[in-house]
Amino acid sequence: MASYNDVLERLLDYLKPMAAPGVELSEDTELVTTLDLDSQKIMDLLLDIEDDFDVLVPMEALVDVQTAGELASVVYRRIQEG
Repeated sequence: MASYNDVLERLLDYLKPMAAPGVELSEDTELVTTLDLDSQKIMDLLLDIEDDFDVLVPMEALVDVQTAGELASVVYRRIQEG
């Protein structure tokens, strides 16, 4: 089973191509303000994550998600829930 750090590292790998050159990604990277992700990009990212981790992340779970770390926490909890 993946640990939180595993989830975060894989998520950051997904985000790397979306980051501007020179942007360092971390738990605190803001998805909208730093990476300029719009709703379509977030949906595409979410679909990739769901496929990769074999989990379903309901949209309501993302309401307060702003950073990569918060998204990793949501995905990790869904993994834990089975």
